Amino acid sequence: MGLVGLTLLVSVGWWMENRRVDTVRPLAEVAAGSVGETKYEAAKWNGWYRPGSNKCNQAVADWIVASGHPRPKVPGHFGVVPRDPSAHEWADSRVEIAGWSRPMARELALPGDVIAQAHGPVYGHVGVVVAARRTVSAYGEMTPAGLVVENDWGFRTGRGENGEGPADAAPVVRRWVGKVSQ
Repeated sequence: MGLVGLTLLVSVGWWMENRRVDTVRPLAEVAAGSVGETKYEAAKWNGWYRPGSNKCNQAVADWIVASGHPRPKVPGHFGVVPRDPSAHEWADSRVEIAGWSRPMARELALPGDVIAQAHGPVYGHVGVVVAARRTVSAYGEMTPAGLVVENDWGFRTGRGENGEGPADAAPVVRRWVGKVSQ
């Protein structure tokens, strides 16, 4: 692919991720409406996400955009190209995500909050709170991996019941505190 083709591909990708949404809908409603979707399956390509990768963070970013909010971004490789926050970054209190609060205890969760848990030094899982003790996420711990499901992930209180290891902190939530995109 030549430079022109690559430039066009990157430009279209940027536009798709950052296009304006004319209506604002509750994030919980958008996420709940995605239950059963297969586009985030680990076996599939989806945008910049390759087969074999978990796409829970991409699903959350897509739902945020579909709800009328700007796509969440963190600095990419070498701080050059912004990218979606990873599930681990959603849970990490050292990571700022523009428009979103710092991580808070899951006991404070409200519908529309993003819920995340870090697993080890780089991995994690992220979803959206849709009701009391209910989340929607592209869940990797089922068949097919990445199917969008609603369940109680993130609110299970037994050790290891959310997929965490013995050293992992409890899930946390972040709340939208910014402005809706114009």
